[in-house]
Amino acid sequence: MRKNGETLDKFRFVYNKVTFEVIFFIDSTPFELLFGVIDENYSFILELKPGFQLESLPDDVFYKLCDILKLRPSKEGLTSYKFLQYFAKKIPSSYSGARVQPHEVAQYKKSDVPEADKKYFCGWKIFRSSSPKNARNFEKTREHLGESIYKFCKEHSISSCWTNLPEKRKDYYSPQSYLAKKVNH
Repeated sequence: MRKNGETLDKFRFVYNKVTFEVIFFIDSTPFELLFGVIDENYSFILELKPGFQLESLPDDVFYKLCDILKLRPSKEGLTSYKFLQYFAKKIPSSYSGARVQPHEVAQYKKSDVPEADKKYFCGWKIFRSSSPKNARNFEKTREHLGESIYKFCKEHSISSCWTNLPEKRKDYYSPQSYLAKKVNH
């Protein structure tokens, strides 16, 4: 991912006929894996520590997964270790090239950000130092786009813009490319 200049990737895997979508964030320490259960209103985050050591499933997550997967918590049914071992074998060995859109993150990552209903990315706005208004949406930027984008926006006084209308959504593009385009025109 780093070779491709990307900080997010996503992939899917199936366990006991249940499909999971995983969004991998590599611009924070430790790395984060956001698991979303397709067709269920459930998600959870696990940290991937240095040395690619995945944290254990917390008890509440494990028991919820048992319910979703319709498996009993036992050596014969489901164990945290068994689930994580299976997952580890499903991690792609290379970057998928899939473009992760901010609303895909927002659907799984329930967070306390301002205007949480506005989950569709619709652009960027640059604020000049002479402007009476200031850049904002930094927490939403961090939650949905990652740490490095958050830092860039804060440093350059750029606000991420969001809408609750899917038809007004724009495909995500980086603030760096937006700023470069503005400077060159």
